[in-house]
Amino acid sequence: MVHAVLITGEPGTGKKTLAMLLASSLMCKEKHHIPCGICAGCRLAASGEHPDITVIEKGLPISPDTARGRATIPVDDIREMIRLCSQYAFEGGNRAVIIADAENMTIQAQNCLLKILEEPPKNTYFFITSSHPDQLLTTVKSRCRPVKLIPWPTSFVEKVLKDNGADPVKAARTAAVSGGSVGKAIRLFSDESYWDTREQAMKIFFGNRKRSKVLAFSSEWKDRKSEAETLFGILEDNVHQLLSYRLHCAGESEIEGFSREWKKFASEASIDRFTALLDRIAEARKQNAFNVNFQGITEQLILAFIGESDQWAE
Repeated sequence: MVHAVLITGEPGTGKKTLAMLLASSLMCKEKHHIPCGICAGCRLAASGEHPDITVIEKGLPISPDTARGRATIPVDDIREMIRLCSQYAFEGGNRAVIIADAENMTIQAQNCLLKILEEPPKNTYFFITSSHPDQLLTTVKSRCRPVKLIPWPTSFVEKVLKDNGADPVKAARTAAVSGGSVGKAIRLFSDESYWDTREQAMKIFFGNRKRSKVLAFSSEWKDRKSEAETLFGILEDNVHQLLSYRLHCAGESEIEGFSREWKKFASEASIDRFTALLDRIAEARKQNAFNVNFQGITEQLILAFIGESDQWAE
């Protein structure tokens, strides 16, 4: 195994789970079928108590100098990890370091990590996960073996929900908007506020073609800036759902709830039309970050979606 692996992918696709499995395989006492999940090493790893596995993530410091609940991974935690790695492994074998959501590391922390990645101690392995690898230093990424996790098929996400006792109808609806993320699907399944907001978004952005209603709709959102990220995420999920139908020729149930115009869009639009909508959402997110009037942002977005819908009207 290489000494450092960078596992990337969308949130909820299993990056940390894979990192823990890889770390467990290094601690497993079996010679075949590792990690076995049965031996003492595997059981300690699964419980999070293996002395030779160090997990670093924001808000859960390993350094006594780091405040609990901090929004970043500071350099003190990386220095403490390096100190621990300089010691002899408790079990006398391998040592594993997991850095979850590594984009939360400060620049100083990343530079400090770079030193140990360049000269790793013997039998020490690093498993770094990130949903936003673009926020990591190029020098850090270049010293890791990249592993990118792709989204799970919608059918698999739906099966996971059903296997955990979910109502079949709601499981199918949740899987369709999960973006292939099991973690996201589990979170959204019981989030009633999400479904309420999604229903409103469907009505405003995908069920309306009357420009005379734009002001009334945007007025409903003018005091809901705190929900902006939820709205942008829902719009992205819906566009991705339509795009998935376009690319994979999925069944009609995949786009149930969309109007005739949007179903036609999903069947016939060129890929650049999907990209254009996603770009408009990204621009809205950027404007919101710069405190542009939120009602104005929603008006522009609604008009963009109406304009696209008009092109597919019969």
